[in-house]
Amino acid sequence: MSDNERPEIDLSRDPNPGVPNHARPEGAGVDPLIDLSRDPNPGVPNHAKPDDED
Repeated sequence: MSDNERPEIDLSRDPNPGVPNHARPEGAGVDPLIDLSRDPNPGVPNHAKPDDED
């Protein structure tokens, strides 16, 4: 396999197919790796690439 290829994932081994299991549990605290206090524009979705205005 080359460096830019991704390995295939065997979805038949998923115990809960179609259920997102990567979310934090209900009532869990804030993720310490995401510091929202450093956001210069809180609540403003400014992370997307701007649309071309041609």
